[in-house]
Formats: sequence, structure tokens, C-alpha cells
Amino acid sequence: MNKKSLVATSLLATGLLLSSTQTWSVSLTTAGDYLLPGTSYVERPELGGVVLEDMITDFSISGAGENLTGTIQNRVIRSNDGTVDFSWRITSVSGMGDLSAFRVIGFDGYTLDADWRTDGDGNVSPTTARYFGDGSGAVNFLFDRIEVGPNDQSYFFFLDTNATHYDLTGQFDLLCADTGCISSGYDTFAPSAVPVPAAVWLFGSGLVGLLGIARRKQIC
Repeated sequence: MNKKSLVATSLLATGLLLSSTQTWSVSLTTAGDYLLPGTSYVERPELGGVVLEDMITDFSISGAGENLTGTIQNRVIRSNDGTVDFSWRITSVSGMGDLSAFRVIGFDGYTLDADWRTDGDGNVSPTTARYFGDGSGAVNFLFDRIEVGPNDQSYFFFLDTNATHYDLTGQFDLLCADTGCISSGYDTFAPSAVPVPAAVWLFGSGLVGLLGIARRKQIC
């Protein structure tokens, strides 16, 4: 895990991450950067609920002298307020280099509240959520002070939404600390206007073998 300057991180963002003025809110209302203070169930009880999906995705990323592999934990929660929330966690990172951003797409048309959970395992957290507000439903979680490197694991970071249904139509990718190091896109969960039978999107995405990973449990 290396500490990089914000200047170096801004160079990575060229052409990929929207430059804008920072605000202190975590409700993503307009395009911009939002500082993430971290939160917990004690501070926000509505974040508790039932885990609907818990899927593990392997990733690899290389370029500009960096080469990393690891896993992403994709989680969907039916929160205590009846809506569905979406969480991700970077784990099992190995190789050479550091990750500086996690970008998720597919959240257009919903109210979004971003932050990370302090009440969980991890040693690195995102400091900023960058909302594009351009109709793509894209949000970048930026690890722009302490990046995610080998032997690191992030805390859960999340998007609290007003959606009541979800499917596997979202996508995420990752960016390295050096410009030009970008992963391929990977499937993830995102809000859906209507419920889709689980068997349909699992089959269509080649994830039938992951049925055993999906589980339900009560969380605080």
C-alpha cells in the first residue's frame, strides 16, 4: 500500500473521472465530488437489513507496469426502510501496484447516497464519491489518499438507493494508480424497475455456478 499525492491521482483521472468541486454531503444530487466520512449501523439504523445477494467476482488489471488480481464482494441488502442497497468490498489483492478507483455504472434514475461502513473488516476506505450526473448512472469511489495494494482489503462501500428491485445489469471496473491501467468491465447488481426472475439473469450472465454463493442472512 503506497501513499500517492492528489496530483498524481488527478492525472489518472484524465478522460475517465469528472473534475468538479467537492462538497461535504453524501447524497449524490448533482455532478461533483462528495467526501465520504464513513458511517455505521449505530449512526444510520436504516442501513441494517437482510442480505439478498452476496456474490464474489475475481478481477485482474494490468498496464503501465502494474499487474494486480483480487476479488470483489458484491452485496445487495434489503434495508430496514424497505429499499435495496448495494455494497462492494475489494479483497485478496495481490501483485504489483495499487488500485485508486472503483467505478460502478447502472444507477441512473434513482436517488443515491454514498458512503462506507466503519463497522466491518478492512484497512482501506474510499475518501470520495465522484458522481457523473450525465445519464450513465456512473459513480466512482476514489481511494485517493491511501490506495488499495497487495495484502490490503477495503471496508464495504455502498450506494443507498430508493430502488425496491434489482438485477444483474450493473457493471464495475477498477483503475490503477498509473494512467492507462484499467480493468475490463465486470457484471454487478444494480437497481431495476421491475423484479426479474433470478434464474433468468443468472443463466444469461453465465453465473449458474454461483447460485450457492447467493444467500440470505440478517445483519445489523
